[in-house]
Amino acid sequence: MADTSRRQLLLAAGAAATGLLVQPAMALAPKRRALRVAHMTDFHIQPELAATEGSAKALKHAMGQKPKVDLILAGGDLIMDAYAQTEARTKTQWDLFTKVTKAETNVPIKPCLGNHDVWGWNKKDSNTTGSERQWGKRWFTDLFELPKPYYSFDQAGWHFVVLDNILLTPDGYNGLVEPEQMEWLKQDLQTTTKPTVITSHIPILSITSLAGAYDKTKGDWTVGGNLMTKNSDDLRTLFGQHKHVKIALSGHIHMVDRVDFSGVSYMCGGAVCGAWWNGANGGFNPGYRVLDLFDDGSFETQYIEWGWKKS
Repeated sequence: MADTSRRQLLLAAGAAATGLLVQPAMALAPKRRALRVAHMTDFHIQPELAATEGSAKALKHAMGQKPKVDLILAGGDLIMDAYAQTEARTKTQWDLFTKVTKAETNVPIKPCLGNHDVWGWNKKDSNTTGSERQWGKRWFTDLFELPKPYYSFDQAGWHFVVLDNILLTPDGYNGLVEPEQMEWLKQDLQTTTKPTVITSHIPILSITSLAGAYDKTKGDWTVGGNLMTKNSDDLRTLFGQHKHVKIALSGHIHMVDRVDFSGVSYMCGGAVCGAWWNGANGGFNPGYRVLDLFDDGSFETQYIEWGWKKS
């Protein structure tokens, strides 16, 4: 055996014995950003309170991010309210949202249904009967050309699931993924092993839902189904069976949090409108979340305040 080969073998044996064996160079290759996503939730666009101008500024701010944003996940409550508004008022709001997003964005926008995006569930105030063609969730699905208010798609090696967890109840609405959609979700998660992002409007798991939820009279915490998804346990069990589920985004509470639980990061994304265009909400200024998604299934995230001040 040549002296050079013998020396190489002895060096390799010594390194292995001391735990210093160098890994192949390809194993040290840096991860690559696959996609940059802006999670922009709770616009609550309306003609009043400079909400239209504010929404335009927020979108322009997001489009100016460097590296550039490749995708917007619009997290629900895109308009101020359709729940208790007439057809004319609802149309005005949706027209504003459509006009602003077309003018200020040049990337795909994937919308999630919020409770304020459902038309006429308050029949008395909306002056509806329930028989109108676009009543309920139909206006939302027609506008965004969706067969159902929940769906999934792939982009840049990542899988995205957009849920509808807005349920009509006698007292208004609750957060719940109903059985038909749950079965669809189970099938959808079985079709892929790509790292997966779940988006819902009402949180699946959140600390923000506990803010102000302690009842001093009862001496107990009370978190209603209007603040957190009622079948959260079932959803978290399902995610645990599919380790490629990495992130679950939500809005609704207009606050920011992150709960890392059993391999999934549950994150509330604040609100583009802050406190419904009246400043900060619970100390959180108007903003949106940016997520950098990498090709190895990891991610980095930050909440970005876009600079709006109440006039």
